[in-house]
Amino acid sequence: MSLPYGEALPLSASSRLRALAAGRTVLLEAAALAAAVAVFLASVVPNLANHPTLTDDEAWVMSASYKLAREGIFGSDMFRGFYNAERHYFFNMPAHHFAVAASFKLFGAGVVQARLVGVGYGLATLLLTYLLARRLYGVAVALLTLGLLLFLRLNMGFDTGLPLQELAASIRYDLAPVPFMLGAFLLLLGGPSLARAAGAGALLGLATLLQFYGAFALPVAVSFLALQSLPQRDRRKLVAVLAGTAAIVCLPYGVYAAAHLDDFRGQAGTVDRRDDLTDPGFYVESLLDEPNRFLRPLGFKEVPKGEDPRTTEPRLLDVREMAVRRPSAKLAVLAGLPLALAFSGWRAFRQRSRPDLLLFLALAGLCAQYALFEAAKLYIYWIAVVPLLCTGIAGAAVWLMRAPKGSGVRFALAGATALCLLGFFAEGAAARLSGFRAAGRETEYSRLAATIHETVPAGARVVGSTSLWWGLRHTDYRSYFMFFYLTSPNAGPYRTTIDRFLEEVGVEYLVLTRLGQEELDKHLTPRDRADLESYRASHGRLLRRIEGAEARSYGYVEIWRFER
Repeated sequence: MSLPYGEALPLSASSRLRALAAGRTVLLEAAALAAAVAVFLASVVPNLANHPTLTDDEAWVMSASYKLAREGIFGSDMFRGFYNAERHYFFNMPAHHFAVAASFKLFGAGVVQARLVGVGYGLATLLLTYLLARRLYGVAVALLTLGLLLFLRLNMGFDTGLPLQELAASIRYDLAPVPFMLGAFLLLLGGPSLARAAGAGALLGLATLLQFYGAFALPVAVSFLALQSLPQRDRRKLVAVLAGTAAIVCLPYGVYAAAHLDDFRGQAGTVDRRDDLTDPGFYVESLLDEPNRFLRPLGFKEVPKGEDPRTTEPRLLDVREMAVRRPSAKLAVLAGLPLALAFSGWRAFRQRSRPDLLLFLALAGLCAQYALFEAAKLYIYWIAVVPLLCTGIAGAAVWLMRAPKGSGVRFALAGATALCLLGFFAEGAAARLSGFRAAGRETEYSRLAATIHETVPAGARVVGSTSLWWGLRHTDYRSYFMFFYLTSPNAGPYRTTIDRFLEEVGVEYLVLTRLGQEELDKHLTPRDRADLESYRASHGRLLRRIEGAEARSYGYVEIWRFER
């Protein structure tokens, strides 16, 4: 059992105070949860249709979900003509698209309806994190965990860097597996039983179908069950049931992928091919590159290819940068994570605390797997660690702040801990207030789309920035990522040149945001970039450039007309 904090009440007092204390605790918890939900919704819901600015990835997810909801076909017309992507979709894991499609079916199609799915993930994560922290360390730690989850600024996302609110406002799939992973951990904490193992396995199977790193929780769960104080035969049964149930949940997608293996391989070939898991050097490189995940100011910033991240990004221990720009993020990772690991590990192995064992294995196991297996090093992928990190920091912080009388060292540690927590909350609150102001300044997406439609008619054949697809969905729209995919050596029989693709499709309009143009300039090979520019110079005419407040969030939008 987990050790309680503090001393037990005298027996004579407990009988008189138990009912009153329990009643007040319930009211306190209800009020705290209501306040946390209110803060979360107030942070996410206002201007949800426009803030944050709709990204390429969000529109990409919408395109497959929209077709699934309307036609019952899991595909994306933006990539029609590339490994049958309009009929068999393998660019991302499938389950999140089905959730977004269900939202479209229930509430109608739109940016708000798609983002409401992420809001649901966020609310579930908030509640389940509270229950997990309460199960581990009690009400006081659970309340502190809520505060950290809402205000610990880790620089994940778009503007404020507050991970839960930022990723809950996105149509991306990053937050999707987290509540399922937390739910599985809570089931396992309920005690060793075949039913709980099966339920946890099903949840982890769903987490894997939502996003690849959902699978990282499986070794954690297996390790936890394997370390239970049970006969070896019983432990093997629990592990087999958990792993078998997870496999059964994932089996239909495996069968679907096997039935369309060429399409699966072709679309999967668009991913950066650094993830050669058969090469031992991959793991060494990935491990050495792990600090770069935390050096990026926000989740989507990339280090340009060919440049040394040590010269383009701040150093991990850059004191000036840490003090001015991101103290909470650095302190939480450099100090809070080791503290949480040490605290939960000490209680798990010295005090034989079963709940702490799960927290320790989850923190250590997830961080190790991210470091070894995830090569992109996007900070936003680390979101699965955040609820556990907040729980571990809160547990250790409450323990440190309960300094015994007469202990100068413990008193100093308690004071330093309290100051760090105050710093976390102050920085998070300031970031949250700046986010409220930024939300009202975003470009109105529907108005921008209407302006573009003044020049680009419905039914026209268009290639453009993926983020603009939803506003131009009534055209025959292809993503500008087709320029990369069709010219890649991995394109196989679909490989072609940009000018040939434009001619064969009969593209009439090219619509690009500033970011879209920058992506083409940065990532197309010199030959392909010259091919595109030559075609645009000989066949294209700039019809319109939308700038100012109407396109502020996108920099600008250029509309080119191609004539033959």
